[in-house]
Amino acid sequence: MSWQVPRVLLRPRIPGRLPGAGLILLALLLPPTITRAALGPRAAAPVSGSSSAIIVRERVPGSAEAEGLVRELGGTVVRALPVIGGFAARVPTERLPLLASAPAVRQVWPDGRMRMRGLAGDVAASAPAPIGAWHQAIHLDTLARHGQRATVALLDTGVSRTPDLADRLRARVDLTEEHDGFDRYGHGSHLSGVIAGNGEMADGRQGGARGGGYEGAAPEARLVSVKVANRSGATDVSLVLAGLQWVVSHRDLYHINVLNLSFGTDASQSYLLDPLDFAVEQVWRAGILVVVAAGNDGELGPGGISKPGDDPFVLTVGAADLKDPKVIGDDVVAPFSSKGPTADGLAKPDLVAPGTSILGVRAVGSTVDQTHPTARFKDSYFKGTGTSQAAAIVSGVAALLYDTKAALRPDVAKAALVRTAQRQLAGQPGAGAGLVDARAAVEAVRRGTFETRPANQGLRRSTGLGSLEASRGSQHAYTDLDGDGATEPIVGELDALGRAWDAAAWTATPWTRPTWSRSPWSRLAAETPGWEVRRWDGDTWAGISQPAGPWSVKHWGARFWNEFGDVQFTWLVKHWGADSWEIEHWGSADAGDVKHWGADAWQIKHWGVSTWN
Repeated sequence: MSWQVPRVLLRPRIPGRLPGAGLILLALLLPPTITRAALGPRAAAPVSGSSSAIIVRERVPGSAEAEGLVRELGGTVVRALPVIGGFAARVPTERLPLLASAPAVRQVWPDGRMRMRGLAGDVAASAPAPIGAWHQAIHLDTLARHGQRATVALLDTGVSRTPDLADRLRARVDLTEEHDGFDRYGHGSHLSGVIAGNGEMADGRQGGARGGGYEGAAPEARLVSVKVANRSGATDVSLVLAGLQWVVSHRDLYHINVLNLSFGTDASQSYLLDPLDFAVEQVWRAGILVVVAAGNDGELGPGGISKPGDDPFVLTVGAADLKDPKVIGDDVVAPFSSKGPTADGLAKPDLVAPGTSILGVRAVGSTVDQTHPTARFKDSYFKGTGTSQAAAIVSGVAALLYDTKAALRPDVAKAALVRTAQRQLAGQPGAGAGLVDARAAVEAVRRGTFETRPANQGLRRSTGLGSLEASRGSQHAYTDLDGDGATEPIVGELDALGRAWDAAAWTATPWTRPTWSRSPWSRLAAETPGWEVRRWDGDTWAGISQPAGPWSVKHWGARFWNEFGDVQFTWLVKHWGADSWEIEHWGSADAGDVKHWGADAWQIKHWGVSTWN
């Protein structure tokens, strides 16, 4: 699969390069203030040839310098984009390198329309499937259970108020500096609908007819939202670890059965040492089934499973492309879905679920909503593609298993899901056991088929004594560690609060309500029942900010957000490689090296969404 706009090849960032280094180097070669005269005859000469639609991120958001430079170069400012600290513009293509190298400009990237070059002729992998088609593909449509006795914890970017969750949201927990639990990024809200939305807003009004394919996998399940990322989508591993500790410490209070974790890093540290792997194993041993997105590095080949999806205990989910729902046998593993083996040589993912063009709740006004308006479906929904969506579907299916048997052990639930999977995809790289089968898994739990044959027997546990820095992988968030008003990267054996990381003390501490209350994070965590709105009057902290060479959004497992075959090209993906992202029309062949125009910008790396569509 590849997305394309004509003729200039978009290259992935070279591993080890400082984000935005090309821009910084070019900027150093130019004077602090650039005018038409300072840019020389080329800028002053009449414009000829094509122009390009672009997004400009300013070094000082809200200043007039970058906008003025666009006009000096013969371009026009189209609209402000305060959510990214920049604006949309149209600039003569031949002058793009001059704009990109200006000190007032942090980065530039294309704002064009892309079309998909599908795997099967003209059929796009993210073409619109009939609403609810994935429900039928995994046999959800034949089940009477809807998850009303189960609770799913969603560790993500928060949730937005929606009738689709009604009064089933048990709590909003917020570890970020925003302190309210609401979703300003847009990823968590979308997944909440995939897991447990009831489709109430399908006809555009509260109290409307539910279902009709707009509902999630478990439309009566309860939800607990644990927010670890703010409007930027950026977070740090240490923040995720704190969120996981909260889930375990509050499991009994909220009767949490399932944890959905669509976060992942590209770290290669062995799971036997890694703190993040240790943490998800702690959640598992507490009696909670942990469902993790595999990641979206499939087009790089084997070995791209995100951490902690590399842990052998957790249920790691890849994405399937159902293609034409009316055709039996044309399903494939989505090309972007990450494949094993892991760094420890383990086979992953465990199974796959539908992961293309999945409908979820729209977080109105969020970062994703503003930057991807074409992904909106009706007024209340959004479409997305990635292993995030696939994992959310499996989390919803898992809720149905706990609705069937509340005392189900995670090892038995995993066995039921993996060993009843539909086998038509088995054998394809990255398919694991095959496509999840909700009906068969529920029946296996009802019969007790795997009570004496659970999964995960004989596995070695993680010690958690490895490096916190190594768990982060290649991406680092920024915060004000020393209180001087300037942000620094969170690196080394320090957590996001600037405290020295003590792996031995951390792994020796039991995760209980009393130990949580003594954690520094507990004083920063806003806990709010349901949809209540409360004013935060507790401690606060600097929070996570985007780095100077901006935060790469690869950690959340969504790949694209777009509308039925077209993508608003405002975010560029880091790891899809020269064969996957092709530029064909917005720039000429000599328009310059695209990496200097912001190909490193907003890389969809840590959150497992592949696209919003």
